[in-house]
Amino acid sequence: MMRLFPDSIAGRSMLALLVGLTASHLLSTAVSSTDRQNAILEVNERLFADRLTSAVRLVELASEERRPALVKALDGQFFSITYTRDATVPSLSGGAEEAHAVAMFLASRFSETGRQHVIVRVADASSMSDLPSFALSRPAIQASVQLDDGSWVNGGMEQIAKTGWSLHNVLSALIMITGIAVFAALAIRWIGRPLTTFAKAAGRLGRDVNAPPLPLVGPMEVRTSAAAFNEMQTRIRRFVEERTQMLAAISHDLRSPITRLRLRTEMLPEGEVRTRTLADLDEMLAMVVSTLAFAKGDLHSEPVQTIDLAATIESICDNATDMGLAAEYIWTRRLVCHCRPLALKRALVNLIENAARYGSKAVVSASQSGSDLCVVIEDEGPGIPEDSMEKVFTPFYRIEQSRSRTTGGMGLGMTVSRDIIRSHGGDITLHNKPEGGLRIVVTLPQDTKQHIGDAE
Repeated sequence: MMRLFPDSIAGRSMLALLVGLTASHLLSTAVSSTDRQNAILEVNERLFADRLTSAVRLVELASEERRPALVKALDGQFFSITYTRDATVPSLSGGAEEAHAVAMFLASRFSETGRQHVIVRVADASSMSDLPSFALSRPAIQASVQLDDGSWVNGGMEQIAKTGWSLHNVLSALIMITGIAVFAALAIRWIGRPLTTFAKAAGRLGRDVNAPPLPLVGPMEVRTSAAAFNEMQTRIRRFVEERTQMLAAISHDLRSPITRLRLRTEMLPEGEVRTRTLADLDEMLAMVVSTLAFAKGDLHSEPVQTIDLAATIESICDNATDMGLAAEYIWTRRLVCHCRPLALKRALVNLIENAARYGSKAVVSASQSGSDLCVVIEDEGPGIPEDSMEKVFTPFYRIEQSRSRTTGGMGLGMTVSRDIIRSHGGDITLHNKPEGGLRIVVTLPQDTKQHIGDAE
């Protein structure tokens, strides 16, 4: 049953409005139609009593010979009247006829003559032999009034009352439901717009803490929430800036003592200790320089441009081949992408060169899937342990097999690459191939203007 309900707040609110207002409309229509039907029945009863009273008085004024002809003339399609010596309506027990509205009305009309012999009952129209054959099986009124000479005037009428569920009522309900649906859709869209804005702002904050603050517009609750969100964003930005500045300051300050240690080490006599010490100092300096570049690097200041992603990847593979690395791009077709070209190229260079360097050979392919671009990088290496799939994106983390000073890796390549890809609204996933090797899947929105534009 839960699958039948909308998943969004707007959909559930609209469903609640439709169900509630439609149910109330149907109930109000049923109540009003019942009241109207009761009113019609009451009017019919009074009409019947009035017509029977008039018929009795006309028959009384006519002679005995003319009464049958007069009664025949008064007999109609819905109002049946007969003239007999005995009453055709059986008497009700317990004085029920006195409680009936028709009996009370007839009694009041004939009270001045002192006539008390009035019999009234309510029965099915099918039980009234004097009614026309077309009479439906609805409640009908029968009454007999005794004249002064002992004869009886008998009347009968079918209760005619329309039901409330006519075509007009059905069309009215459909028009109401359509109007509610349109109004609810517009109203809920207007009311739910702040939630959509918050969702976009949260996604934008995850890509860029320097994104502009939310505007303080809308109802009081929305303005309060927007102000709290902006304050949270400001605190996060300040926290990141302070940590980045501290990291940059430490990295910058470490360069001087490392340089002095190197100068002193170069003054030592030639030997294995001097060589190893210089190598360690070079590695420390490289880590400091990489950390400083990472801390100062601005991945979000480059303007957005339109590039051919396929041509960019092909040039990266050609450059890697010129460096002595095995990298191959499987060309399919031109792929248009709106992005920050230098930043995206830096991310792809890190991924492709790492695959070629540590996986023997990098085979790259790119394709379009719906509105996304998918870049797949496969190598022929040993793969990555499952528990290290997420750790490789941690700064300065290197898998044991790649801990070689000759490779020059500082453990920042994967971190920088994922940061760049996610700033474009995409992501990176890693998978070990069954036949061996690692598969890197990069997903990018083809039009990253929306994501980068939100962040800007």
